[in-house]
Amino acid sequence: DEAAMAPRVAAGALAASTPAAAADGAGYVGVVVLDDAQAIDVVDGPDGVLRTLAPGAVVCLHTTVTLDTVQTLAAAGERGGVAVLDSGISGGETGAQSGTLLSLVGGPADAVERARPVLMAFSKEVVHAGPLGAGMALKLARNAVGYAWMHAVYEAAELAHRSGVDVALLEQAVRETGTFEQAFTPILLGGPEPFPPDTPAAMLDGVAHVNRLADKDLDHTLALADHLGIDLPGVQAVREGFHRSMRI
Repeated sequence: DEAAMAPRVAAGALAASTPAAAADGAGYVGVVVLDDAQAIDVVDGPDGVLRTLAPGAVVCLHTTVTLDTVQTLAAAGERGGVAVLDSGISGGETGAQSGTLLSLVGGPADAVERARPVLMAFSKEVVHAGPLGAGMALKLARNAVGYAWMHAVYEAAELAHRSGVDVALLEQAVRETGTFEQAFTPILLGGPEPFPPDTPAAMLDGVAHVNRLADKDLDHTLALADHLGIDLPGVQAVREGFHRSMRI
């Protein structure tokens, strides 16, 4: 699409008619497309970048794709001596424009280091999360938090609104009372692994107390929702599984 490319060419970019043509002679390729199908086509399709990249080049998959796609494209690249890394990026349009994205990369350390100078051109930090797939796993985990928070806020807003409470007051209450910090409690408790046998009894008692409070509050929340005639499936799911968050 020449019209779409025109502003970029005016800014100094080189236009190409296919991914393969764009990658010819490059040492680094960053792939930012919509989904798995597009990523596979751009990297390993008939006109994909692997048709022209030389051994030693690095391809970074910035699009959020499945682990299967990451592994498939990495295997295809390996056959030609090209390293394919999963490199999730986070920070949105603002981060992209200011060069302050967070790059979450999975793959061999030597390939990550070859890609690092280019990644740092648009990142505030490059996090090597681990082997192939670890970067995408970290990005998906991060996204899960974001979407879960969005849904939680939606259900809370519905509950407040149907109760006659201004949603702006809900926002104030959430922002000013440490709610987001509270959300990191499972990590502060050591993550998803069971408590070790030598965990102090006082800590276990404290965790059990928090779990009892949560059960009570969530039961009251669901009772209010039932009284108002609204469905809160997210809250219901949390009520059923909150003990897992507390590792009990």
